[in-house]
Parts: sequence; structure tokens; C-alpha cells
Amino acid sequence: MIATRLRSGGSTMVAGPRGSGRSYLLRAVAAELERHGVQVVVLRPSATLTDVPFGVLDATGHPELDALRTGRPAEPVRDVVILDDVDALDTATAVALARAVASNRVTALIGLRTSRARSVDHPDDADVVRRAMLDLWLDGFARRVDLHELNDDDALALIDLFPDAHLLDSATRAGLVWRADGSRTLMRHLVLEATDAARSGKDPLTALRNVARQSRLALALERHVADMPRTDLESLAGIRRLRHLGLSVATRLFDAESVAALLEGGQMHADSSAHRRLTVNDLLAVEAQRQLGSARVDSLVEAAGARMLAEADVWWSPAIAVSIAERWHRQGSDSSAEGSTPPAIRARIARDAARDANDRGDTAHAAAYAQAGLNAVDDPLLRLEAALATRVVAKSWPDAEHADADAQRRLARSRVESENCDDPDDAVRGSSCADARVERLLTDSAQLGADMDWTGAADAATAAMGETDASPVQHLRAVVAAGTSEAVRGRWAVAQRHYRATERILDARPQPEGIDAKDRLAAIMFMLAGHQLAGADGTLLQRRLERELATTAREGEVADLTIAGIAAAISYTAEGSPARSQRELITAATRSPTPVSPTDGTMVALGVADELAMAGAVDEARAIIDSLSPGPAPLLRRSIAYVETTILTAEGRLDEAREAARATAEFSRGGTAAAFRIRDLFRLIAFSAATAEEIDELVQLAAVTDLPLSSEAVRRVSARTPEEGQLPVDDLRLHALWSGEGSGAAGANDESSDSVSRSASPEHSEELTPREREIALMAHEGLTNR
Repeated sequence: MIATRLRSGGSTMVAGPRGSGRSYLLRAVAAELERHGVQVVVLRPSATLTDVPFGVLDATGHPELDALRTGRPAEPVRDVVILDDVDALDTATAVALARAVASNRVTALIGLRTSRARSVDHPDDADVVRRAMLDLWLDGFARRVDLHELNDDDALALIDLFPDAHLLDSATRAGLVWRADGSRTLMRHLVLEATDAARSGKDPLTALRNVARQSRLALALERHVADMPRTDLESLAGIRRLRHLGLSVATRLFDAESVAALLEGGQMHADSSAHRRLTVNDLLAVEAQRQLGSARVDSLVEAAGARMLAEADVWWSPAIAVSIAERWHRQGSDSSAEGSTPPAIRARIARDAARDANDRGDTAHAAAYAQAGLNAVDDPLLRLEAALATRVVAKSWPDAEHADADAQRRLARSRVESENCDDPDDAVRGSSCADARVERLLTDSAQLGADMDWTGAADAATAAMGETDASPVQHLRAVVAAGTSEAVRGRWAVAQRHYRATERILDARPQPEGIDAKDRLAAIMFMLAGHQLAGADGTLLQRRLERELATTAREGEVADLTIAGIAAAISYTAEGSPARSQRELITAATRSPTPVSPTDGTMVALGVADELAMAGAVDEARAIIDSLSPGPAPLLRRSIAYVETTILTAEGRLDEAREAARATAEFSRGGTAAAFRIRDLFRLIAFSAATAEEIDELVQLAAVTDLPLSSEAVRRVSARTPEEGQLPVDDLRLHALWSGEGSGAAGANDESSDSVSRSASPEHSEELTPREREIALMAHEGLTNR
């Protein structure tokens, strides 16, 4: 459209903020004009020519433009004049160009930089140069096209336009959108850097932490923050060093107006907790630190620590305590203020720092911080953090022996906190005791589930829900565990009640104390798994996951992004997109430490392998199950046999697949895992290997359970005929694939994601396939498509 107007002699002004893609658009228009045989001449203003009259015209060496000096060129300029940015243009050239455009002797395409939304720095439109260009638009001599900042949806769509964008997982995409800060220029360079890292087998988000100074991304980043006031740069760099600093503390230490402007502009994010913990766009913050200098940022952080220590009886910030511990650790007690600090304060700082390091998996620093605190005060909590760092918790607490690392930390901390409260009636002690009981019950529930006793698992999780004194995060975990256990047990209505209660907790504002991004994502992950196991459509949960991903990209740590990738892998598996699911799982594996239990991680990997086999990617599926070590847990041994059945079927080895299906069914025989048992019985019937008693058992399970899976199994079995020979592998999938509506922005088009059922066509169209017979039976029963 712009090129067509210029070819017809109509001048155009393209206005947009820095990073809006203005320069890119002007280059694209120039290329389009040249493709149609129209010559262009580009004016290139520079700082060295700004004070030189007609300096830009002289630099072009264009004879027709040189005639603009007189103000009355003999002939109109035949070439289209393109000027990217007017701010560095000398006044004489600006006036002459404006006069020529107004007299219709020059056709020009002019780029004008405008201020960003909510920016405190606005270009001086009263300047002679800018005023001359703006008057062309105001007086009707040029049409104006405004470019807006990049919104999140457009940013996700833009990622898909790049080669190798399919290598980027959902968490990486959300992280790129956050770091691009509404700039198309930054987004373009970020995607190129991220895909290059992904091709090398690196975590793209980790690679972006160290931007090479000679790269295009670094130059674009430098220009992007060039107009930011110094107070904004200090806020960005300082709060980056003080991870998750509370808003009230931030306004004590940094310019309050700057903090408010950064929050409003989106360069800083406050979580939904009552403390409003802050995170900053780390890409911008690193550049801010580079421009300020490390010494200046160090002085800001040190001043924050000195003020907190001086006012420790009034307010306290764990984020600042961690920075103090880091400085003491680095400088030593002789060259820092550590020696003059009271022992109780030193112990408190060490507890916060050791706990933070243990939660991040940095056991080396956790042990160092804990020992420094123990040198000041012999504190039980410090001894615990030291034990956590040296991995001896399971030996110290026998009831934590079978729990994963996160559960061990939670259980051990609850036990120690409850045992060391001064007041036996203290509310903290009561909450800690309740948390310890919840943790033991949830550990028992997980173990019972691994042993295929899902009635016991549901009962233990329900008992954990009954601990009314437990902290909000423990209550959230108990409700989610109860919902998932009830889904596997076969009571879907009960599971849905628990899941609705979970969503109410997640939607509460302000967020209940202690529930962070990792806890929210873990809850969504287990609810997605529960829907998949029950055979229910989890599309609404997929949308919730996408919204949570955008938030996690702002406030989450590495462990949170790992859970996000695992949750996305579950949703893509249920959607029938195994290649996307595998990509999410592989990328999540590069982010450590893994915050999910080995059992949960193995189950997700098996789900991906099963869908890969159904899509024909047999080698990839077999590689996954060959890499797993199930151990003695019946749940994992049964699930591996289940996936082995799918792989053998995909390979056409039906006799071996029939034997594997029989072995799978033996694990669920006599148990209470209705969701698994229905699947196993359905496969036996599909292979014509079920006994009459097993067929009756399937019918009875369908009658006593309300799982969507159960009615689907009966319908599919009713639609089968004894005469069917070869068994297509896709017929083994019992759950309906999710619609995936609303998830299109989460991933690129995946050439290998569609399952066989979506692409396969019957060889003889005049004959009914098993699926067509199933649909006909449903239609005969009066059922309609959802």
C-alpha cells in the first residue's frame, strides 16, 4: 500500500516508537519500489552532519537533490527520497526537503520517531526539524502511517515466521515476549539468538543472559534503553540484583516514581501476592547495569543492605538478606561489616540465604551460608539447611526417605519449625505441625498411587485436605492430589469438585501467602494429567496454562520454567501433537534441577512416547522407554508395558503386542485404578484377547464410574466387529484428543505433530472404517457431535 502510493507521487510519513519496526518497514518499501523499477535515494543523517548546513544532501552526491539548495529546483526529483529518522537531520536540509514535498517536486518516505506508550521522555516536537516534517502531515502534503508497539499475541505470531521457530518451547516463547518489551526489533534479534542456541542444544533463555557486545542484539538493546532516565536504569539494575524484592521495600530504596513508571510500562512486574514481589526484565536490566557501571550498582545494593541492618527491628527483606550474605561470603568477615553485626542478625541473614540457595539447588553456597550462620549462633534451622545442602535429610527423618527432594525440604523444615517455637500455642507452631502432617500424608498418597492402590491414595490426600491449620500452599497441594487420585480411582465428579476448589485458590487475589509460580504451575500440571487420565477435555486448562506461562516468564525461576515445560508436554500429548510435546520435554530436561518427582517425570515421558508411537515415530518412542528405569513401582512397570504395547502395534508385531497387553492388564487386575483398568481391558478386547469375565468387568466399571473414558470404552467396544483383522495403532487410543482451541499461539506449526488418525484416509472409501461404524452407532443412539 505504501509503495503503491509512493509510485503514484504521494509522500508518506511512517511514525512509530523505537523498536516498532519503522526502519525495517522503510527498507522493505524501498526494496518493493526497486522491484518495480522505481529508483530510490536514501538520506542518511548522522550526528557529524547535524550542524553542517545541507550536509546530508552533500553526502548523497545526487545532482537533482543538490538543486534543492536554491529552493527552486528546475525539474522535479524523479527518484523517491527515503529518510529514516529526522532527529539527526540538519535544519537547512529539513526545511528544503519540506518545501520540495509541499511544492510536489519531491516524493518522500519519511520515518518519524515517536515516544513509547507511557514514556516519560518525549521528542521535542517544537524543534525546527521535527516541526517541519510534522507540518507536512498536518497540512495534508503527506499521509501518516502509525506503527504501534508489539502486543503479546502479535509477538507470538511473529516468532512463528522465523526459520527453526519450531525448536522453541512454550516457556522460551513466553520469555522472549517478556524480554522484547514491545519492540519488533528486539524480538527479531531475540528469536535469532534463541534459535541459534536451540540448534546448539542449549537452553535459549540461559544463552540470552550473556549477550555478546558485538552482536546485533546488543546494539539494538543499547538503543532501546538509550532514552531511559538514570533513575529508571538504577531501579532496573538494583532490583535485578535483589531478586523478588517487595514493592514497599523497593520504594524505600529507589525512586518511587521510577518504580511506578516501570511497573506501568511493563519493564517491571509485581506478582499477585500481598507483598507484591518484583521482578524486572533481565535483558533490559543487564544493559542498564552496563551503562551505569558495576560499581554504581554494587553501591546501590550495599546501601540497601546497610539501611536494612540499621532498621532491622522495623522491617526486613529476605531478598536484601541474601545480597548481604553474598557480599559477606565474597569479601570475608575482615573486609565487610559482618564482624560488627549482632550474632542474631547474622544468623537470620544466613538462614534466609541458605534457604534461598537450597530452594534453587545451589547446595554449595547453601552449606557455606549455613556454616557462617552457625559460627555466630547454634540454630536448629541453620543445622537443618546445612543437612539439606549435604543431602542427609532422608537419613535424619525416616518418614522423608521415599519423598522427592522438594518434599524432603518441606517436611524437614516443618518438623524443625514446629519443634522450636517458643510458645507451644503459637500459630506458627500449629501451622508447621499441620504442614508436617500434610507432607507425610501426601508422601503416603504418592507411594500408594505408585503401588496402584488409588483408593488409599485418595483417602490419604483427602485426610491431608482436612488439616485446616495447614499453610495455603500445603492445602493447595492436598486439594490437587485428592482431585487427581479421585480421577484415577474413577470418581470424576468428586475430582471435578476438587479441581474447582483448586482454581478458586489460584484465582484468589491477593495470592495466598507462600503460593508462588512453581506451585501454581504444579497444580495446573496435575490437573492436566487428571483430565487426560479421565478422558476429559482439558482445553480450558490449556488456556489457563498459557496465561500462567506469560506470568511465569516474568516472575519465575528455572525450576518454574521446567514445570511449565512438563505441563505443556502433557497438554500437547492430550492434543495429539507428540512432536511438540517431545520438544517441550527435551527443553525442560535442559533446565535443572528437575522440580518434579521421578515418578511424575517418568509418567509424563511415557505419555509422550505413547503418542509418538501412535504418530509413527516408533524409534523416538522406543528411545524414550529404553532410557527409563522404572524400578519396583507397579505403576511405572505397568505404564512401560502399556507403551510397549503401542510401539509393538505400530511396528506391526501384533502377537507380541497382544502379549504385552496381557502383561499390562495383570498389573491393574484387582486394583482400584479404574482409569488404568478401563484402558487395559479395552486393549485386551481390541486385540480379541479378553475373556468373557474381562468384558463383563469393563461393562461393570463403566456402570460404577463416571469417567468420560468409561462410556467411550463401551461405545468403542460396541462398534467393533469380530471380522476385523489388522489393528491400526490409532485404534488403541481411548481418550478423545483435546480440541486445542486457544493454544495456537503457544507453538509453531509442527509438520510432524498430527497423529495418524488425522492424516490417514481409508483405502476403500465405500467401506465403513471402525471409526465410521462407531459414529454411526452413536448417531443411532441419538448422540450428537460435541
